[in-house]
Amino acid sequence: MKLAALLALALVALAPGAAAAHSWYPYDCCSDRDCWPMGEDADAREPDPKIVPGGYLTHDGIFVAQRDTRPSRDGRFHVCRAGGHPAGSVIRPGDRPVCLFVPQPTF
Repeated sequence: MKLAALLALALVALAPGAAAAHSWYPYDCCSDRDCWPMGEDADAREPDPKIVPGGYLTHDGIFVAQRDTRPSRDGRFHVCRAGGHPAGSVIRPGDRPVCLFVPQPTF
């Protein structure tokens, strides 16, 4: 019986989506440690940014130009902040786009 329970637990852990749901964050954005989804879902740590002329404005007033963003892989906004704190600055790796991931338009 113990073996069956362990196998069931292993299957749940390996099920699609059960692993780190956002493991696609690039290393230069601190991988999964300092990044999270935005919005109103249970896993979000801050609201989506506002769409403003030329880019996006985060809830704490940080403007990120559209040309400096990265495409989101799941259709949601995501952000990476220094120190993994919602009050930290948005991570801006040198010579790379800012670590604000935005949904891409679908046609």
